[in-house]
Amino acid sequence: MDQAIGRPSDEELLARAHGGDDRSFGELVSRWERPLFHFVYRMISRSEDARDVCQETFLRVIAHADRFRPGAKFSTWMYQIALNLCRDQARKKRRWSLILAEDAEPRDDSTTTSWTSSLEEPEAATEAKERRTALLDALREIPAEQREVVVLKEFEGLKFREIADILRCPESTVKSRMYYGLTGLRHALEKRGIHGA
Repeated sequence: MDQAIGRPSDEELLARAHGGDDRSFGELVSRWERPLFHFVYRMISRSEDARDVCQETFLRVIAHADRFRPGAKFSTWMYQIALNLCRDQARKKRRWSLILAEDAEPRDDSTTTSWTSSLEEPEAATEAKERRTALLDALREIPAEQREVVVLKEFEGLKFREIADILRCPESTVKSRMYYGLTGLRHALEKRGIHGA
């Protein structure tokens, strides 16, 4: 139980859901459906596909709740499932080069990141949209394994240790991919006239 706010942890909800408590599973989905959708959307090019992956992720979460390791973090496990589903879909459609959405991000201002901070002026809003489009295009230019790390770290705010758990690789590998991914991203943005990103 999270004593600070008096509500059960994700791990407690999963245990209850595994025991047949539908309400606990509903609360778990309610907590994570938006963050999960935005994560998947950044990895897959279409919102319809992203919704399908999210639904399948939650189905697998409840179907395989007995495989959740005691002491593990629910979000790490969930992101791992979702990432594997994203990879499966990308392989099926042979489009790793189009992993990120071609259009703007979902219309939800609550998830805008610092580089798209809400700006009231039309000129500033236009500039922010251009920078967002340039960033998404630039992200498509870096290798998929680097893009995964950059999205998990920069967009989702996960720690290197969590990313290493999700990707099932050493933390040093994650840091290396992050370094090369950010370097490649910076070069790709500079080609588009964006400096100091």
